[in-house]
Amino acid sequence: MKEILRWELRSPLNLALISAGAVLIGTVMKRYYLTWSAGSRGGPYGVEILGSIFREAFTGDVYLLLAILVPFIITLAVRLERDEGVALSVYSLPLSRVEVLLAKFLAALLALFLFVFAVHLLVFALHFSATPDAVAGVLVTHAVPVAWFYLMVLLFMVSLAALVAVLSPNAYVSIFGGFVALYLPLFLGTTWYGPVPWRNVLVNYRPAAISIRSDPVFSWGFLKLTLLPALVFLVLYLLIGNWRDVR
Repeated sequence: MKEILRWELRSPLNLALISAGAVLIGTVMKRYYLTWSAGSRGGPYGVEILGSIFREAFTGDVYLLLAILVPFIITLAVRLERDEGVALSVYSLPLSRVEVLLAKFLAALLALFLFVFAVHLLVFALHFSATPDAVAGVLVTHAVPVAWFYLMVLLFMVSLAALVAVLSPNAYVSIFGGFVALYLPLFLGTTWYGPVPWRNVLVNYRPAAISIRSDPVFSWGFLKLTLLPALVFLVLYLLIGNWRDVR
């Protein structure tokens, strides 16, 4: 299983796509910070103010870019080899289909999380580099909750895209179907599924008023909208994928 993880994480095409997507996401975040700074006239702000700004950089445009990027990445990992009829990444490895599918899933999730979260940290730190003490305070206080937020959101998105991939007849349907499944709730403003209810759960967050352990990203209300459906999608992905040969 480690070999599959290494193979997928070293894939030049996957790395190129994720890198390009991370750059686009960083550009959107930079625009968000510029807009906020222009509206607030800049200035040396403390943890109380910068903390909320740090969290709010995950906008609808960021989600849209991820809704495009995630199906591409998961399709390359899960769907493309089946369409081509050759499983290059599992040659000569005595692994079960479930192990292969799980390794591919974990590789996609890990790569996306590392690239996107690292870009978020970098853009934030560079934009507010004139106030290094405030930036350090924000990262110490809020980096863990924001990392958990990204992990849960990407787990949801990758698991849903993976399920669509194993259900799709080919890679093209997988990419388009994954995008529709991920973006349609945002487009429709669905309040029980997708990013709209996530934001509703987190909108009343007050960084100076609560501790990390009472942060709403760790609450049951947020987890049941992200972690719970993600686990269901992941189990279905493994079960359905296990029934289907590479070709």
